[in-house]
Amino acid sequence: MAMGHASEADLRLLRSAQRSQLLLTLRALLDQVDAAARRTRHPGGVPSGQMAWRLLCETEARTPVAVEAVLADPTVMAWALRLIRRLNGSAIDPPSTAPLWADLGQFHALAVAAAVRARIPCVLWVPAHYGLVWLPGTGMAGPVARRRWSEAEVHVDGEGAVIHGEAGQVLLNFPLTAPVPGWRPLRHLRGPALVEAEGAGPGPWLDTVSPYRDFTRYPKSPDRSGAGRSQVWEARLADAYALLDRESPADAVALGELVRAFVPRSFRRTSGALVASASSLDAFGAVTMSLPRDVTQAAATLVHETRHQQLNALLNLVHLVLPPGDEHEGGELQERRLYYAPWRSDPRPVRGLLHGVFAFAGVGRFWRRHRGYVTGTQAQHADFEFAVLREQLREAVAALLTDDDLTEAGRLFVEEIADVVATWQDDEIATGPAELARYYCALRRAVWRVRHLEIPTSAAERFAKAWAAGATAPALPSPTMRPRLDLIRPDTFGPLARNRLSAPGAFARRRLRADKSGTPLLRAEYAAVAGDAEQAALGYAEWTAQNPRDPEAWIGAALALPEPTRGTGAALVLDRPEVVASVHRAVTTAGGGFPAPADLAEWLGGGDT
Repeated sequence: MAMGHASEADLRLLRSAQRSQLLLTLRALLDQVDAAARRTRHPGGVPSGQMAWRLLCETEARTPVAVEAVLADPTVMAWALRLIRRLNGSAIDPPSTAPLWADLGQFHALAVAAAVRARIPCVLWVPAHYGLVWLPGTGMAGPVARRRWSEAEVHVDGEGAVIHGEAGQVLLNFPLTAPVPGWRPLRHLRGPALVEAEGAGPGPWLDTVSPYRDFTRYPKSPDRSGAGRSQVWEARLADAYALLDRESPADAVALGELVRAFVPRSFRRTSGALVASASSLDAFGAVTMSLPRDVTQAAATLVHETRHQQLNALLNLVHLVLPPGDEHEGGELQERRLYYAPWRSDPRPVRGLLHGVFAFAGVGRFWRRHRGYVTGTQAQHADFEFAVLREQLREAVAALLTDDDLTEAGRLFVEEIADVVATWQDDEIATGPAELARYYCALRRAVWRVRHLEIPTSAAERFAKAWAAGATAPALPSPTMRPRLDLIRPDTFGPLARNRLSAPGAFARRRLRADKSGTPLLRAEYAAVAGDAEQAALGYAEWTAQNPRDPEAWIGAALALPEPTRGTGAALVLDRPEVVASVHRAVTTAGGGFPAPADLAEWLGGGDT
């Protein structure tokens, strides 16, 4: 798996393990739901979970595929895990807005959904949220009531189901895949490459209705977007599946085996032409994402999230990282280290860095292969993406291998990824994308350091005194981590670089507008992306003059210098910007004015390092 060679049998083992976890969770819930129901105040009480369980067992005995279709819905796992944590008093999740009786009552929704699919006659009461009734793995019915929370009675027979509420009813007839008044089914994706994985259940589908589809907030009402937007999603995802099937069959197989549901995010959540996407430990098989701008970006995002799904499932079987609370050698607990994850703006713990390394190793492999299928601007863009990830992964795996919290299996896993990444380092990349990638990686690294690292205040004050006295700079101290999430700003350089490579005409027009805007930062960044070192230097100098306390302007100015002309000071600004920033603050605090960052860095670079 670390090398990216997981077979279909390997992937099915992961899927099977996740199914086992779900069954164990449901069984654990069964031991608690009735006791919890007796403690819950609700007129008429809460129906017994044992009744729902017996119906599920009967349905499985008669029509097992009906139960499998329900259990294959990733939001069932999300509901079950959140409920069991709620019953056990865990504070991991944000508080549910659902009353406890309604969360408990979803056990009956599982049984009803399976019975409807199997056409087994039954009558059950289920929760209704604003009159909407959830049938897991199937869809959403209603509204049959107006209150925020109420109950609905479901009658199932061989022809379909009738859902009765206090304000109306909905009649469901077979098949249940077509939308009709009062019924919003899960929307199955269609296309030649969208073949259902063997034993994986129905899918994949777009989920805009399930109340537990959101990874952070639940229950959630159905999305109100129309059929037109869903059709755009269907086409984009079907094309991405087809692209992976042609260019990266191993990724296509993993996607088909592991991902069942896509939860569209709002268009408003897409920033800088990037895709906002996520997977969750609670919802194996579900991916939430904003709409990718094109099929290639969609394919890369699917690879990324499929790798997260794969690692989440693997971590449930094998400890790659020591669990929280495990003791190190000597019996002492040590604080977990935080790391620079080159694709993130915030410091990451070892498990988060491991996830990023594994996911982006898959994405890097995708771009490496994709370069052989495209030409022109598309090839330039693919070269850039591969060059960036090749450099970022090389740095990240090296850091990861220094962590003592990796288990023996975890170290083996990371070493295998490192070996794969090492084979990429000699690949030839076009000069333009390669230079832009080096610039971008250096920029992200330096900006991250100046935001989240610092030297001790006492050390900075010693430097300030030496500066004021005209003495030689002392030896540079090691930095300490001080995460400053408030300093994080959206990445603008990366989207500009991608725009220049994939749409040079549009980039040129936007640069003209930026030059007229009067904003030094915009002019400097556009010039840097365009490779115009002279204009970039002028823009960064103006930015520094306007805000001499902003070290990100100093970093830009240092990067704008051609590499052969960078002296000791510029090198220090890029390699140890946290030292320059810390000493600059100490000098100004001590009344030393605002020393030129380049002069201060040159002085600091003259000390012993």
